[in-house]
Amino acid sequence: MRQSYHSVLKWSLLTGTSTILLKLCYESVFNVTLRTSTKSLSTYESTLISWASTGVNSKEIQNKPIDTTIRDDLQLIGAQIYFRHGARTPLSLLPGLEEPSYTREHIEMYPPSKWDIKLITKLGNDIVSKDKVLSANDIIGDRIKKLKSTSDLKVVTGQLTAIGEKQLYQVGQLIRSEIIKQDQHQLIPSTYDSDIVYCRSTYMDRTIASARCFLAGLFSSEKDDNKIKSKGPFEIEVQNFPDEDMFPNPKVAPELKNCPTVIALYKSLNDNHDLKVARQALIDHIGVQDYPHGLIELHDEFVSREAHNFSFPKEFIELTKTFEIMTAREFVLMATSIGFDLFIRSTCGPLLYLLKQNFDYISKNFKEQQENHINRPYKKLFVYSGHDTTLVPLLMGLEIFQMSWPNYAAYIFIKFYASKTNPNETYVGVNYAGQPQILPNCDNYYCPYSTFLENLKSRFEKPKFLINQ
Repeated sequence: MRQSYHSVLKWSLLTGTSTILLKLCYESVFNVTLRTSTKSLSTYESTLISWASTGVNSKEIQNKPIDTTIRDDLQLIGAQIYFRHGARTPLSLLPGLEEPSYTREHIEMYPPSKWDIKLITKLGNDIVSKDKVLSANDIIGDRIKKLKSTSDLKVVTGQLTAIGEKQLYQVGQLIRSEIIKQDQHQLIPSTYDSDIVYCRSTYMDRTIASARCFLAGLFSSEKDDNKIKSKGPFEIEVQNFPDEDMFPNPKVAPELKNCPTVIALYKSLNDNHDLKVARQALIDHIGVQDYPHGLIELHDEFVSREAHNFSFPKEFIELTKTFEIMTAREFVLMATSIGFDLFIRSTCGPLLYLLKQNFDYISKNFKEQQENHINRPYKKLFVYSGHDTTLVPLLMGLEIFQMSWPNYAAYIFIKFYASKTNPNETYVGVNYAGQPQILPNCDNYYCPYSTFLENLKSRFEKPKFLINQ
């Protein structure tokens, strides 16, 4: 089984991050400013595409001041969080740059985050033994390269570092302040319990470690000398990596193969287009020819160096200073070429479906407790550890994309509220990277759950492992 999977998929499933979408799309006819479609574009979609094409951010998608005054008539009954892994080593090294050398402090585990984990390996909806599923390392092991280190500790491309672990630990502590409180308003207890907290990660070392670090931060506090409080190991569910639907995966959604490749995209752009000019300037500077990748890959090493306080030449800083925005534009142009809603359904549709399923499950259990006065444990917090390309489609689908590539440890945090007088009246509140958001068709931060679902009704996609259930 492993050999068959490996031979078919090793060329295609590369990292579980942005390269999956950008390297796996077939060539297609692509026009940046005009699209042939029988469906009229929504205001958000047309605004997003216009921004990606021109770089002009119109008022419809600019940040607005948001009132998040706590409503006394609502009770927090559940939450979900989706985050990108923490800082890591680059996925590949660019020519023309001296390779940095990692120290023991970079590679050793961040001490406060150390805790045992129990990996729940699943094939579809079934829990199976570890030998029956493939991890990312099984698929891309031959592409992982050893990097320089000043210690005897091994360091390779795409590896989560102590800095990345600390980032997710801190996110966990921040979320702790929102949902674990020393009064009647806390959502979950201060001790980890797998009956109350669900956690899923892509089957990749850096996302699994990021999940561990988040949970470690969530269940430790200064009051307890930062000791982790838990009933046992952190349980983290992973799926067979070739079937993963937490990032754009053409094996799961073949329609993604109709997106343009990077080469097709840049051939379609005018020679004076700012994306094309920026990409070519950096390619020329590093001295490579026939470079097949886009701005996201080009920017990857600089983002990693910056996170780990490594220096790089000033001319590279100047050449890449706008890449945080340009990478997002590049992604949107390629993604929306097959249609906005189709792309959302194909990429994060399964996650959106599970998001609804999770909140419906919470609401059902909450109402049963209220009606029957039964206090039994059920899952109230759902945690998903993924990638930059986990977050971007979700942000686009929720229509809160901030037109900038997600930083390491960026997260979407969604709270679920119920009226204290009517448990059937529910609301959601969404934060991205700590900033409150106003969702479409909502007047303020607290969006009626019915409106939230109506916004997403054309974007849900039932996960394939649930189709026959």
